[in-house]
Amino acid sequence: MTDTLCFRNIGQLVQADASTQPGIRLRKHCALLVEDGRVHKILKESEIKSSKSYARVIDCQGQAVVPGFVDCHTHLIYAGERKDEMVDRMRGVTYMEILDNGGGILNTVKATSRATEKDLFDAARKRMKRMMALGTTAFEIKSGYGLNLKSEMKMLTVGKKLRTSLKVPVTLTYLGAHTVPAGENREEYLEEIIENLPRFRDLADGVDIFCEKDVFTVADLRRLFLQAKLLGFDLRAHVEEFSHQGGCAEAAKLGALSCDHLEHATPVDIHAMRKANTTAVLMPGVTLFLGGEKHPLVHSMLDAGVTLALATDCNPGSSPTYNMQTVLTLAASMYRLTPEQALAAGTYGAAKALGGEKDYGGLLPRQRADFLILKTNDYRDMFYYFGENFVDATYTAGKKFKAPKDPAL
Repeated sequence: MTDTLCFRNIGQLVQADASTQPGIRLRKHCALLVEDGRVHKILKESEIKSSKSYARVIDCQGQAVVPGFVDCHTHLIYAGERKDEMVDRMRGVTYMEILDNGGGILNTVKATSRATEKDLFDAARKRMKRMMALGTTAFEIKSGYGLNLKSEMKMLTVGKKLRTSLKVPVTLTYLGAHTVPAGENREEYLEEIIENLPRFRDLADGVDIFCEKDVFTVADLRRLFLQAKLLGFDLRAHVEEFSHQGGCAEAAKLGALSCDHLEHATPVDIHAMRKANTTAVLMPGVTLFLGGEKHPLVHSMLDAGVTLALATDCNPGSSPTYNMQTVLTLAASMYRLTPEQALAAGTYGAAKALGGEKDYGGLLPRQRADFLILKTNDYRDMFYYFGENFVDATYTAGKKFKAPKDPAL
């Protein structure tokens, strides 16, 4: 008997890639064939064979099918919460002032360092399962809440176990250069990170740095990235978030797959990203949660031909959200992206930011069959009826994911 699964009676099927603008291809009244966990082909409804020709036929009842979301920037392995800091910001204290006073990231570092590997695994797995229920089928996860060799390795070991446990694409990033540990010298700490890079080669796919005023400099970024490139790491960078430092253009020049945040990026930075084919990862949830007013030059990026990606930046301090649907809606509203542009950025664009666009993120033939069946026949309802959860079912490699009912607090 054939192993082919047939998802028929699809009212609207969306594929995402770079060959069309604004990045999606829309098909109606069709069927999706899945073999060995991958997309085999898309058929017209009239081309479907008898049900005996397939291992199983799933009737989608006219609902829309879209690629699963790719969350290409998260910090979802952590312990503790920072609700008090949220209240402080509501009273006018800024994110960087909290960090300068020993809070922020450093508070999460303390809690994460105290947590056991099992504690971190259990909490992160619960978060990821909730994210999958909301439509995410591929993840990037950063370390960065350890800030010492032992704790950073602990976080990335948890990441590898999550990848194995949940059987979804998980890209792991070493972010030792997230901030400088309390009481340490920046230059000495950076030297320690660089010396230890070889020890992370089997734990992480990429290396990241937070290049920001009073954190790490452009020169620090250059030193770290040159050594990381020699060791074969992919490069990603937190740049131009709270101020312009020049890290974006430098990261792009050094071959970074993505530059992330970019609220203060300039036309020079945009040109550098376009020239290097670096993806711009934008996170409107951070702007919303921190009460920011500065937005990236999104349409200048689009006009220049820079690929856009969207991500949650899931973390306990500046963006404690698990929901890519919310992120896409915010991007449409805050950045004036069309639903087509936002969906392409949250699928194909985000996969490209991780170097995975050939394997997932587009619902294209031979890609992983990671997709969502929506509770509607028009994917644009995700943007129109904002705040609703429109995911009826999440499929990873052609298998239906059993969604948890409770939030992952």
